[in-house]
Amino acid sequence: MQENRKLTKPTFDNLSEEKRHLIIRTATSEFARNGFENTNINTIAEKAGISVGSLYKYFESKQDLFLFTIAHGTDVLKDVLSSIVPAELTLEEKLNALVEAIQTTSREQKELIRLYSELTSVGNSELVERLSYEIEAVSATMYTALMREEQKKGTIRGDIEAPMAAFLMDNLFISLQFSYASEYYRQRFGIYLGATIEERDRFVREQVVAFIMNALRREEEP
Repeated sequence: MQENRKLTKPTFDNLSEEKRHLIIRTATSEFARNGFENTNINTIAEKAGISVGSLYKYFESKQDLFLFTIAHGTDVLKDVLSSIVPAELTLEEKLNALVEAIQTTSREQKELIRLYSELTSVGNSELVERLSYEIEAVSATMYTALMREEQKKGTIRGDIEAPMAAFLMDNLFISLQFSYASEYYRQRFGIYLGATIEERDRFVREQVVAFIMNALRREEEP
C-alpha cells in the first residue's frame, strides 16, 4: 500500500491492526452514508473511540482520510483481480470467477461500494481526478491486458479495441456491483428479473458471462 503511506502519518502505523481497521471501517461507513462534504471528522473520531486530536495525529486532513479509505478499497480490488485475471484459466472461466467475486465482495463490502457511488458528489475536482485514477487504474490495466491477451490467442474478435472492450465490460461489472450494494439498484434489479433474483447467483453468473462471451466471441469462418 505505497500510496497509503503518503496519506498517513507514521503514528498510524504504530497502532494495532485492530485499531487501524476500526478507524478505516468507521471512516468508510461515515463517508459512504454522508458523502465527503457532509461527513464530520468529529463523528468519525467518536465512533472509532479516539479523540479528534488523535485522529489528526494519524491523518493530516479529512481529505487524506477519505483518500486513504479509497486507497484501502482499491487494494482489496487489486487483490481480487490479481488472483483471477493472471490465472491459467479460459476467458469464460475467468469471467465466471470475476462475476462470482463481484457478487461476494459487493455484499461483504457494501459500504465501500456505496462510497464509490458518492464520488460524483465530491466538489473538489482535483480530489475527484485523483480518486478516479486510484479506483479505475487497477481494473483498467488488468482488463485491457486480458482483452489483448485473448485477441492474440484468437479467442475473441479483433475488430474491437482492447481498451474499449475492457471499458464496456467494466461498466457491466460496475452496474452489477451496485445491483447488490445499492438499495436503488437492488430495486431496479428486482424489477427487471424478479424479487428473488438475489437468491439466483448462478443464473446471474451464467447470463452475464454468456452476454460478454457472445459479444466478444470471434465469428466462425463460413
